[in-house]
Amino acid sequence: MSQANPSDDRHIDIYRDAIGSAIVSGNGNKVFIYHYQLDRPTQVEAEPSTPHLGANPYRGLAAFQVEDADVYFGREAQVERLWNRLREFQERATQGNPPVRLLPILGASGSGKSSLARAGLLPELARRPLPGYGQPRVVVMTPSSLPLQSLAVVLARIATGDPTPVEKAAEFERVLGRLNDQRQADGLRRIANTLPNIEHSPLVVLIDQFEEVYSLCKAREVQDRFVGTLIDAAAAPEGRVSVVITFRSDFLSETQKHPRLDQIIGSDQCAVVTAMTTEDLHRAIAEPAKQAGHSLDDALIDRLVEQTEGREGALPLLQFALTRIWDGLKQGESPSTTLKAIGGVGGALAGEAQRLYSSLDKVEQDIARRVFVGLVQLGEGTKDTRRRAAVDSLISAKDDAVRVRQVLDLFSAPGARLITLSLEAGKEVAEVTHEALLEQWQQIKEWLDGKRDRIRQQRRIDALAEEWAKQGKKSGYLLQGRQLEDARLFQKRYAETLPLSRDAVEFVRKSLRQRGLRQALVASFLILPLLVVDSYLREEVVKRDYATLRSEDTASKPEAVKALIKGCGNLHSLPLWLVPMGERIFGTCRTLANLSLTKMDLSGANLRAANLRAANLSAAEVGAANLRAADLSATDLSAANLISADLRDADLRAANLRAANLRAANLSAANLRAADLSNADLIGADLRAANLRDADLSAAEVGAANLSYADLSAADLSYTDLSYTNLSVANLSVADLSYTNLSVAEVGVARLCKTKLPPQIKLDPNRDCKALGITP
Repeated sequence: MSQANPSDDRHIDIYRDAIGSAIVSGNGNKVFIYHYQLDRPTQVEAEPSTPHLGANPYRGLAAFQVEDADVYFGREAQVERLWNRLREFQERATQGNPPVRLLPILGASGSGKSSLARAGLLPELARRPLPGYGQPRVVVMTPSSLPLQSLAVVLARIATGDPTPVEKAAEFERVLGRLNDQRQADGLRRIANTLPNIEHSPLVVLIDQFEEVYSLCKAREVQDRFVGTLIDAAAAPEGRVSVVITFRSDFLSETQKHPRLDQIIGSDQCAVVTAMTTEDLHRAIAEPAKQAGHSLDDALIDRLVEQTEGREGALPLLQFALTRIWDGLKQGESPSTTLKAIGGVGGALAGEAQRLYSSLDKVEQDIARRVFVGLVQLGEGTKDTRRRAAVDSLISAKDDAVRVRQVLDLFSAPGARLITLSLEAGKEVAEVTHEALLEQWQQIKEWLDGKRDRIRQQRRIDALAEEWAKQGKKSGYLLQGRQLEDARLFQKRYAETLPLSRDAVEFVRKSLRQRGLRQALVASFLILPLLVVDSYLREEVVKRDYATLRSEDTASKPEAVKALIKGCGNLHSLPLWLVPMGERIFGTCRTLANLSLTKMDLSGANLRAANLRAANLSAAEVGAANLRAADLSATDLSAANLISADLRDADLRAANLRAANLRAANLSAANLRAADLSNADLIGADLRAANLRDADLSAAEVGAANLSYADLSAADLSYTDLSYTNLSVANLSVADLSYTNLSVAEVGVARLCKTKLPPQIKLDPNRDCKALGITP
């Protein structure tokens, strides 16, 4: 309930129930608001220690909500313009020239779009209903990754009065997702026309953070249906639906996918959130404090205005500083003392940054360090400034992309806003929200201290790699000579502290490979005469080894196998046109595909990069063998002994590993999709980042295995022993874990959606469906 004086024409009361809320203005007018979800939890204010000091009237880094209307000042002129724009929509509709009643509110991140719509426009509709209409009903929602579902849920709440209308929401989602006979998305219009009393209580749909349609929803068909149904309803001649969207200006290029929306945003129908004037800022600072029982002195307000005016994205920082000032008043501190202590507008943010950083584990802190260093433009005789960087470039070769995303999300969340994410030319970019953070946060200065030359070298390599990628990865753009040697040494020395991006690592690797090929070509011309003479003899040796594999001479078979794959590891890095020459230089590497090698003893053999596709190695002895990057797809390894084998990056798709002994084997990043691992012994195996999608692990022994980041979606894990197994961040969507032993397993942050869990695991089997983009 508002604390304002009821006689004030700004006064509103907010009544909430399980379905939504109602705004009742000082003159008795009412607007019903239906939320897709509560925008923020209700906070209980501590009792002020200063007499007559009201609750904190400032909102920190969060947007102002409907219930904050009484303390929302400084935007009165823009609120008036928005209200007049909606009135014009209605007036033109009655004059036989109906417009598309869609009002875009456009502005940069941190410009106050959400606050203007929620705490400005919506309460104004209660104070002054649109002419000719009674009490409007307002839908307030953000699109999320499933915009049609979000809209369907809130419409179902209006239609049913039920806070959890599951069946009606599913029905409405189907209606919203269909096209009519004229190929139009008219679902919203048809649903709105069925709402009770719609003739006198129109529907206003406020889509806040509309850019999520493009940033979170990746299905083009869903995007088209959502935008189409909004425009269709807003253009309907009966005038029962108006649409308001808040939209970040850096996403403008995305609207080209939807020409009608693009045309509306490019017209004078669009409202641009302009910067607040000195007078606006003065009111935004002074008036809430007056209402809460403690006026701020003019000198303090002037300092706050000076530190805010003209700085992009500074409004949330101002509110954050004011929140801290008010907290100081409760403790008996003067506003000036608090402002100085926090370092002015933006200074308080450094304390918040340190708090968030300290909440991270060691790996995440390392990621945060690299991210923030990557977002600093190093000064050349001048102070450091913000640097915009593509998010992909902030993910080093040693990082897990999911964890980098989690760190970015933490620092860019609405309650933090330390990092701003946006789109540029279709790529997601990041930047520090305010340069005050670079000046005030000591941690950043420590990260940069003494490392500036190394950071510049890292960026030079990354920039060269980016140019190489932009030019189609042509060999003419690869590194040579001193540049290449410097890059190689840098990568070797600073792989942990300043790791290169994934593209840069590939760039250096291919540059080194090109240098090796040139050296090999020189060598080949020197020994070419010898190779011609030797060719016939080598082919005869190959024929003899193949004959041995097909004979009954089991004792000689292992040596024949080793001879036939000699040099495969070297050949693996050569382009196809150099393979014949490589065979002469490095050995007699040959395929072993489809051969029968059952019960073969290949313990400790170097089979790296060998082609064993569809071979029969059932009951073979392959313990401690090097099978890294080998092709074992569709290979029969049933009952084989693979203890401590190196199977990193191996291709084991559809391989038969039934009852195989894989204890302590290294299977990290191996592709085991659709492999049969039933009854296999995987105790202590390393399966990090392995692809186990659709694999059969039923009744397998997997205790103490490392399955972190593995993809186990749709795998059959029934009756599998996973005790003491590390499943952290594994993808377990659609996996069958019923009747599985998960005692002491690390399952807490594994990804779950449609996952069948044993009864003793008290986790939501659908908790990550939204993040995975799967409908539960």
